Amino acid sequence: MVWKVNANQARSALKKDEISQLPNDVTCQIISLLSTKEAVKTSVLSTRWRHIWLSLPCLELKSREFSDLENFMSFGDRFFDSSRVSSIQKVKLTIDKKDVDGDDSYCLASWFDAAAKCKIQNLHVSSYSYADRKFNKMPQRLYNCETLVCLKLFQVALSDAEIVSLPCLKKMYLEYIDFPNEATFETLVLCSPVLECLKIVVSSDDEKVFRVQSRSLKKLTFERTFSLISDSAGVVIDCPRLDILNINDNVSKGFIIHNLGCNAVLQMNLLGMVRWEEFDDELDNGIYEEGVSWNRSNIHRFIHGISMVRSIKISRGTFKVCDGRNGFPRENVDQVSFSSVPECLLSSLEFVDFIATVQYDVEIKLVKYLVKNSAVLKKLTLRLASDSRRDEMLKKLLKTPRASTKCKVFIL
Repeated sequence: MVWKVNANQARSALKKDEISQLPNDVTCQIISLLSTKEAVKTSVLSTRWRHIWLSLPCLELKSREFSDLENFMSFGDRFFDSSRVSSIQKVKLTIDKKDVDGDDSYCLASWFDAAAKCKIQNLHVSSYSYADRKFNKMPQRLYNCETLVCLKLFQVALSDAEIVSLPCLKKMYLEYIDFPNEATFETLVLCSPVLECLKIVVSSDDEKVFRVQSRSLKKLTFERTFSLISDSAGVVIDCPRLDILNINDNVSKGFIIHNLGCNAVLQMNLLGMVRWEEFDDELDNGIYEEGVSWNRSNIHRFIHGISMVRSIKISRGTFKVCDGRNGFPRENVDQVSFSSVPECLLSSLEFVDFIATVQYDVEIKLVKYLVKNSAVLKKLTLRLASDSRRDEMLKKLLKTPRASTKCKVFIL
């Protein structure tokens, strides 16, 4: 028999005491539809109800909802009792650093151990460190969980990954993580043999190289932004089954792609940082053009690496084209060329979408280059600026020969 009860029905049933005669496992399933706080309140209904919440398959625990660390840990210790036999499906922990002092990995070690023994499938841990950037450290037990399917970590510190075994992990979200070294991240991905979805959000001052090597990964999102004073080493991708690649990065020096899935979909915002501290007030000494060339070179190498991409969405930031004192003088940027046409244009690229408004000459030149050289292009979507140059841009596009007879251009 399958029981389907929503949260409102659960509350109503509790008030009428209609479920007191049901078996404990069914009662526990119904209570699990409530929030953790409401589920715990059922313990006062009767002696029978006192301990049912301790068998809930899901737990959401926030340290700020407790008066002090001792009460927080005591509550968690009761739920993650070492003698527990019922399974744990999902745990969501939110820890404020101000509530937990020092190296607190020992506090969570017993919880993670109990969760792993109870075959946990989903684990979410968020830590808020405020200004001190001293993240809560995760215990080594995190690296060895045979049943974990989804792992989400936010603002936590990881230990050095010596032995990692995550045979069932399919989704992993790592946001603002303090990795002890580059090898820890690389090992974490490599030792997740069925990983399909990976999201990485990196602090702008994290200068590590992130190597993403996976034979199973299908979707990758990488974000590293907000820095205007430094650049970071970069990203290396080797994922032959990757279908979707989303990049939002204005810090990394470059991307190296060794492998990518056939007919992959790419959305990119690559600014390829230039050295702003060198500019100062030197607006007319030619440094800007050097910066554009440096950026353009990185973009060229990147595009040659995405040989089998089927669809691309491009932001203006990718080409770092600005105007006057806000950036580079557009009249100096007049070349969009490659030593050879990228393979994706010749064999696989079918859809291109310029997300930002196209309004500068270099952007029109890029559009024309794509139209001229994309042999199987089916749809090109543009957003043109509503100004005096719009008609001129349209004329240039209409005069451009198309490599693909199936190509349709949509102007928004």
